[in-house]
Amino acid sequence: MIIFRREFRPGWLVTLITIAGCTLFFSLGLWQLERAAYKDSIEQKFETRLGGDYVRVNIRRALADIEFRKLELHGNYDQRRTILVDNQLYHGRAGYHVLSPFELSDSEDIVLVNRGWITVGNSRERLPAIELPAMPGIVRGIASIPGEDPFRMGQVSLQDSWPQLVPFIDIESMQEKFDGRLLPLILWLGPEQPGHYVREWNPVWLKPEKSRAYAWQWFAFGAISLILFLVLNLRNENEKK
Repeated sequence: MIIFRREFRPGWLVTLITIAGCTLFFSLGLWQLERAAYKDSIEQKFETRLGGDYVRVNIRRALADIEFRKLELHGNYDQRRTILVDNQLYHGRAGYHVLSPFELSDSEDIVLVNRGWITVGNSRERLPAIELPAMPGIVRGIASIPGEDPFRMGQVSLQDSWPQLVPFIDIESMQEKFDGRLLPLILWLGPEQPGHYVREWNPVWLKPEKSRAYAWQWFAFGAISLILFLVLNLRNENEKK
């Protein structure tokens, strides 16, 4: 093939590597665009439901469409047991999310209430002192369904001593210590509710703009690969094979 008075003679191995690389780069770019679209839909749903009022519902009946709804729960905190979720960042600082079990008054069910973020402190060797939750009998917050992150490291295994540190939220793994009474959701405690910890809830950890930026980076890598493939395999017509 002659291009710009030069012969295009790529080797088969280089061609295969370029095809594989470009396929990977463009696939990753499309994947990031899909993630951005998904995050857009999550944020839109979150913002829409955030504008509503707090409601009291039968949670089990409403589970199919409960995510990001503003709920009012009646019951009492279990002050004996506290769970700290590790690896939580707030403005670049490492810390934990504080989860307290809330026993519902109209059923045997328990909802884990995320009371907010607390700093790690001076050392990870010692867990921070946790203040007891306020006891009004009513809590209000935003329902969140824990997601399954494919990049999770470690596992959740609750012991008999409290408070306990876990790497992530896994309701199913926690059920044994709560006699199977945990509902499959987390209540993000409302910012206006009494509490001791930082609460700035976001439905996604990385903004859609980040995913779009990553997508264009992958597309750029694919385009650069193609350009290099063309340039490095153009030879003078009289160049020996």
